[in-house]
Amino acid sequence: MRVTNHPPFFRCLVFFALVFVSWGCQPRVEPVAPHFLKDSITTGYVLQRQVDRVGKVKNLKSFTRTSFLGPKRKQSFRQSLLIQDSQSIRVDTYGLFGQALGVFIHHEDKIVFFDPAKGRVYSGAEVESLMEKMLGTQVDFHEHLRIFVGHIPRLELLKVLESHLNSDRTRYILRLTDIQRGGVVILQFSAMTLLPLEMTRELGGRSVYSVTWEEYAKVGDYDFPHLVTLSFPEKEETIRVKYKNPVINQGLPADTFQLPLPSAKSR
Repeated sequence: MRVTNHPPFFRCLVFFALVFVSWGCQPRVEPVAPHFLKDSITTGYVLQRQVDRVGKVKNLKSFTRTSFLGPKRKQSFRQSLLIQDSQSIRVDTYGLFGQALGVFIHHEDKIVFFDPAKGRVYSGAEVESLMEKMLGTQVDFHEHLRIFVGHIPRLELLKVLESHLNSDRTRYILRLTDIQRGGVVILQFSAMTLLPLEMTRELGGRSVYSVTWEEYAKVGDYDFPHLVTLSFPEKEETIRVKYKNPVINQGLPADTFQLPLPSAKSR
């Protein structure tokens, strides 16, 4: 197999593929990953695979166990998560006995939070301040929302600088730059599946944030990471989302991004 512009990278993978399909002791033969059957593989092909993945997830709903870890607090919540087109999100948070603790909605560039204990609706900057107090951290949903469905943020704005296989030849590593922001983005993909495993965004020599996607399993025909970790090294803060029985592309209720109690008085 020949890798365009990078001859050594995938030749060894052909050997691994042949070994996997030729083991006589196995009761059945596993299919070979599609990229092993290509005459050449480019970094453009790897990135196009990621673009194709983005278009496959229209909506997602799942229960989650979400952990917020930081220097001053460590807490975990049971939540339900609903995401539409990697642009809108609703998070319902529940207490120990299943009681509703709050509803967060980011939709059409607006953010609101409903506090059922106080019967109040917060919006805009109030929500950001409230989330900071409650969780100890903030999330830029314009950029980070894609992460939680296994997608790479700002993928369309990344330009490849260099690429290589890691030392044990299990990961394909791309070093890129953001054509608008500059800086460096390092992406790591499984050499076998080309699924994204890790991402680090650096700017001015410092790590802005990092991501790991783990525990991939099929949800329908889609390879979905059931454990997603978003970390902010400078602030020593981490958000970890563990999915339970996620459902993809089965539609969301029409009122998903409306507040559950329209009669609640806004603060």
